[in-house]
Amino acid sequence: MSIAQGNDILSLDPADHGNNSTESTLVNIYDYLVAKDFSGDTLVFKPNLATSWSTDDQIRWVFRLRNDIKWHDGTSFTAHDVKFTVERTQGDKKLKSASKFSTVKSVRVIDDHTLEIETDGPDPLLLHRFVGNGAGILPKHAFEAAGGKDAFFRQPIGTGPYRFKEWRKADRVILEKNDDWWGGKPKWDTVVIRSIPETTTRVSEFITGGVDIAVNIPPEDIERIKANAGTKVISFDIARNLALHVRTGEKWATRDPRVREAIDLAIDRDAIARKVVSAFGSPTRGFFPPKIPGSNPALSRDLRFDPERARALVQEAGDGKEITVKFSTPSGRYVKDREISEAIVGYLEDVGIRVQFEVLDWTIYNSRLASDGFGELYLWGMGSYTDGSSLFNDQFKRHYEWVDAEFNDIRAKIRNPGSEEERLALVRRAQEIVAAQGVRIGILYPQAIYGVNDRVRFEGRFDEMIFAEEVTRP
Repeated sequence: MSIAQGNDILSLDPADHGNNSTESTLVNIYDYLVAKDFSGDTLVFKPNLATSWSTDDQIRWVFRLRNDIKWHDGTSFTAHDVKFTVERTQGDKKLKSASKFSTVKSVRVIDDHTLEIETDGPDPLLLHRFVGNGAGILPKHAFEAAGGKDAFFRQPIGTGPYRFKEWRKADRVILEKNDDWWGGKPKWDTVVIRSIPETTTRVSEFITGGVDIAVNIPPEDIERIKANAGTKVISFDIARNLALHVRTGEKWATRDPRVREAIDLAIDRDAIARKVVSAFGSPTRGFFPPKIPGSNPALSRDLRFDPERARALVQEAGDGKEITVKFSTPSGRYVKDREISEAIVGYLEDVGIRVQFEVLDWTIYNSRLASDGFGELYLWGMGSYTDGSSLFNDQFKRHYEWVDAEFNDIRAKIRNPGSEEERLALVRRAQEIVAAQGVRIGILYPQAIYGVNDRVRFEGRFDEMIFAEEVTRP
């Protein structure tokens, strides 16, 4: 079974990539402590490596683990591996997911299949932390025997249904079935995840039968795929938003709130949704799709397209001088990302903002993102593994160079609200502040569009993961 992604994986280390398409490969090698089920109207957690969990105060959590799980080298999985994974992530500040378990105060092994996790205060999101980027559980014994991450990740092992065989960089990852997988006999002898960044090449390879599943199909290719014998298209909602991320420090043109407001007002989001992505997505100024707890629907109702007001703000802010912004976008990482960005450039230039536009390969883009190497604006399709409270990480002060008293007050209150309803109300208010000040400028809640060959059956997932075991034969 073969899958065509729009980019190569960034790492074999589950805690050091920060990228959904990388995670979509790694979920087949490593397992999470718990699993998320998005199939219904509400999110549900289900057992995975852990069979059950309990807490009375959302501070002390007891997890009971399966006792029949083997690592790919035949060694038994234990609670010591979970403790090691959490502490290793906390202890290496260079890891992309170093803050993943920031609320965890201690992990205590009660016995080989029971552990207690204590957080530094009530943490209603603890289960979320054991799913997604950085949550794959690693083997303590093998990591330590290898002498560190460099050696271990040359030939990593997990507890998942597929064993790592080979990573041909910029080409493909090859996985082989794990006959001793705790979940049963894997469905596929071999799983190949190919990197095909060029959209036309990826679509052609899919149509000619070179891959079974292809991600990020452009809307204009849908009819061609439908007309081709043996191929079809699926589309589905995903836990992602496309937004402009904005620098507000002193050296940027976007330090002026009038410029940020002008950018917000200049963009016709409805036209982008209808014309650029052919309605495979919905326009929004928000940051979390409706299925995400804490999503703010008001930010999708108030789109604020007002180019006349935007021009007036640009003239006022410029005071006779031209306003120039640098705008970076990936190409091929998200459906029509380059075309969406090109449309935005047109809107900004129409209201008098000069744009220095650059289009980057995803690997270069991601490296620039990690090193804070962008100018005033960049398009990023952030996914959400938790809920809207993921807004409260440290990037606003560190990266966007933005500080707001009310936002910081909400950040402090969010850790110990009176109720879950109050917590989500705080999350929604925080999004209003960010949107109003133009620190992030929401554009679109995109849908995923995949090509699926008739040789396999796959329905797609809200989190965009492709678990090979969820791909079945007809």
